[in-house]
Amino acid sequence: MFNNAGVMHPEDDNALTTEERIWDLTMGINVKGVWYGCKHAIIAMRKSGGGSIINTASFVALMGAATPQLAYTASKGAVLAMTRELAIVHARENIRFNSLCPGPLRTPLLMDFLNTEEKKTRRLVHVPQGRFGEAIEQAYGVLFLASDESSYVTGTDFRVDGGIASAYVTPEGEPTGPIIPLSDSFIDYLKEDGIFLPDDGQPQSATIEEIDSDDETTFFEDKTEIQKPDFPEVESFIRKTVHEFGAVFPKLNWSSPRDAAWITATQSLLCTSPFDVFLLLKSSDFINHDINHAFDNCSDASQSPRTYHLALRKWYDLQPSMEFRCFVKDNRLIGISQRDVNFYPFLSEIKEDIEGHIHDFFEDHVLDIFPSRKYVFDVYLKRNPHKVYLVDFNPFSTTTDSLLYDWAELNAFQVGIQEPEVRIIESQDEANRNACNAPRFATNMVPKDVIELSDGKSIAAFAEEFQRAMELNGQRNDEDSSSDEE
Repeated sequence: MFNNAGVMHPEDDNALTTEERIWDLTMGINVKGVWYGCKHAIIAMRKSGGGSIINTASFVALMGAATPQLAYTASKGAVLAMTRELAIVHARENIRFNSLCPGPLRTPLLMDFLNTEEKKTRRLVHVPQGRFGEAIEQAYGVLFLASDESSYVTGTDFRVDGGIASAYVTPEGEPTGPIIPLSDSFIDYLKEDGIFLPDDGQPQSATIEEIDSDDETTFFEDKTEIQKPDFPEVESFIRKTVHEFGAVFPKLNWSSPRDAAWITATQSLLCTSPFDVFLLLKSSDFINHDINHAFDNCSDASQSPRTYHLALRKWYDLQPSMEFRCFVKDNRLIGISQRDVNFYPFLSEIKEDIEGHIHDFFEDHVLDIFPSRKYVFDVYLKRNPHKVYLVDFNPFSTTTDSLLYDWAELNAFQVGIQEPEVRIIESQDEANRNACNAPRFATNMVPKDVIELSDGKSIAAFAEEFQRAMELNGQRNDEDSSSDEE
């Protein structure tokens, strides 16, 4: 039995201003309603041999607040006291009673009340996790209390509150992960040619030694002066975050350096040192685009801010097969595409489940929260238990990879007339055709001038063109040398 009905009246205030009718209404629903629910549940459970009764209270029954809602707070305190006594009275009858104490949730009721960023921030500063809870997280708590897994749990005030009732001073910083603003000098470093990296985390080269006739060892050291980056604040920030999370992946304001993952030892974005982070940032065309071309298609590009941040997110090992890209137009989900364009046979068997879970997630957690009417978002599905995680948002434009769709059909999609679909790779042949038998971001693994020279030619034609270009470049170098001598 889950007694979850309750009311918080907008005229509920302090002891001096709250009217008696508001007090009686609140107590009638929040306390008497729970009493009636428990009374009739006890009668039924005695016949069936026991059961579990969960009564919704609130974290406000455990704490005080300077924004009074006295009738509501008093009613939830009454629910806590009533639940404890019922748990003791009926313990030997195998009837368990527990109170659920939710923290502040992202519900229409609370979001309508906290209708400005200032109001939201005023609440979130007290929540250690730095975010509002979701209704599904409360449901999981209720599911536990209702199940046999909680058979030895009774008389508790079960808190699902993001830690708010335990907090004195909450953590500082962004709740979604560490972020640091980047100085102009660091941005200039990212723009410079050449890859000069910090020592921290850098692989050490082998030492060359020579043994002479007297068996004395002589070490030959490279005397060439190496230009090393000097950004102690950024390096300290990376080391501190790695120490906290174990491993991280980096991103700038908009992009992560996914196109440069091939250059790392792990072939991924996993970073455990400043060396790893700097190497990815310096090697990525995506990062270069963020810095130099992010506002090219903006009508007010001259007014756009030029403040760049480095964000480090905790590294998780995810199954690429369960990542999906979702396209939204006119606030409707018009298409879902597999992100990793390899062939996974099991996806066809769970295609309908994938569509259902993503649609539910979109309607419950994205549709009424994200302010735009047209955008792209990426999600990750956890199969057991089924859960959807939001990964990223992207613009609804050709700058975003359309994967198994193309932008002509997405732009032409008629909302309300056409039916959206989930697209997955159906065979290994399709995967090969889609990838052209080349690794993803393969063009990022060779110099740009080589790509420009290839121009879609065959291997033989490209080799011939490349040889001519090399000879021409050699001739120019010889001419430059002759001019210098003269």
